[in-house]
Amino acid sequence: MNNEVIRQFFKNYALIREQGFDTFIREQAKLFSPELITLVSDTRGNFTYQGIDGFFEGQVAWSKHFFVNGRSIHEYVEETSTHVLVRMHGDLKLLEPINGETLSKVGHHDWTQEFELSNDFITKVDIKLSFTLTDAGGTSLPLRGSKFGI
Repeated sequence: MNNEVIRQFFKNYALIREQGFDTFIREQAKLFSPELITLVSDTRGNFTYQGIDGFFEGQVAWSKHFFVNGRSIHEYVEETSTHVLVRMHGDLKLLEPINGETLSKVGHHDWTQEFELSNDFITKVDIKLSFTLTDAGGTSLPLRGSKFGI
């Protein structure tokens, strides 16, 4: 089963390059419930944003730290009419270096976006992004949250 609302959510990101951020906002907002809740968890900590404007506020805050080149691949892990889990694959440019790195290649981060829907409107977006570092012996070390000083 394909959830066309979430597939349109990701397609709309092309509008930023093609027609500008205002068009993106207008089209993306059509997919959201007015009671939308957006949760974000990444190296900065955990954040909650309320409503449609809150989603875009969170997106602006996120984009001050991370940049996606528009070539990410979306892996639909779970997909029903009311719940969708998408694993994001692609390189992330780090606008604030993590351990001196300004690029996180595929395999060095875990990024998911999970959605809840009601009556074909998105009611909840839960974005999780964590990074993995490798120690001198090649062992992966998870990196998540502001306690790491980044």
